[in-house]
Amino acid sequence: MISGYARFHDGRGEPLASIQDLRRAWTEEESTFWADFEEPAEADLFALRDLIGLDEASVDDCLHGDQRPRIDEFKEYMFIVVYGLGGLDEPSEFNPRKLAAFCGTRFLITVHREPLRTVRTVLDRCSRNAASALAKGVDSILYAIIDGMVDKYVGFADRYEVQLEELEGKSLDLTVDERILADSAALRHDLLRLRSLATSQRELLTPVANGEYDYVSEALEQRFSHVQDHLSQVIDLVDTLRERLHGIRDNYHTALANRTNAIMKTLTIFATILLPLTFIAGLYGMNLPLWPPPDNPMSFWGVLLFMVVVAAVLLGYFRRKKWL
Repeated sequence: MISGYARFHDGRGEPLASIQDLRRAWTEEESTFWADFEEPAEADLFALRDLIGLDEASVDDCLHGDQRPRIDEFKEYMFIVVYGLGGLDEPSEFNPRKLAAFCGTRFLITVHREPLRTVRTVLDRCSRNAASALAKGVDSILYAIIDGMVDKYVGFADRYEVQLEELEGKSLDLTVDERILADSAALRHDLLRLRSLATSQRELLTPVANGEYDYVSEALEQRFSHVQDHLSQVIDLVDTLRERLHGIRDNYHTALANRTNAIMKTLTIFATILLPLTFIAGLYGMNLPLWPPPDNPMSFWGVLLFMVVVAAVLLGYFRRKKWL
């Protein structure tokens, strides 16, 4: 699917919906345009390559593979690969989605195999006044897309913080089970992936913010620096969350040790109570003349009553000491 807008030399803005529209916008002098290719057909990209003269390897990267974020500079444009988070349905799972872009003086071409909410948002914004949006330059549209993607990074980091707080609450419960270890391991894995991606994107934007590319205006350099700051905040927050994850494991092991100690304490008390009873039963069971005499019918009940009294005295003593 092809979407986009063009601004012609007379100031009018028109939507783009086909390769023919792109060809008309490209051949007219002093026009600028942004074309977005969502789930593109190979034939459309090959036609675009031949029309504008795009690098063949870069076009192939748009169609296949998941390359690391990078910028390649060519004579007439720069090629950039970035990753966004979340599609139109805003999934909760970590699922980076690649966006490739060709940015020149007059044109911006964005290509992505999966829907991206950020791109849809910028398209809707341009639809209200395409001529005004493109009059600011196609690099401003590229900035709006990247800035929106980074905002999603912040949103995911905040969501992971909420998950971590829930896990911390569970880890303090004495009834916590080992499933919390699996949940914390999954969260740690997602945090590592988010940090790696945010770090790559921040390094990617460093030369852009420093004005090393002619296709990004000086007015946008400071804005890209702010995007870098947001990525740094994400990285710092992820590092903090990773440190707090260690506390969850410590809380779980502490709760496990407390439960084990409570069980051992209970078993020890029962063993202590049974020890004198076992001694009495063993002593009375010996084949020796004892009192009360074994041949007396009341002897059994008398010894049993004595054992009950001993057990009751021990239980009372333990309760008085608050061991029970």
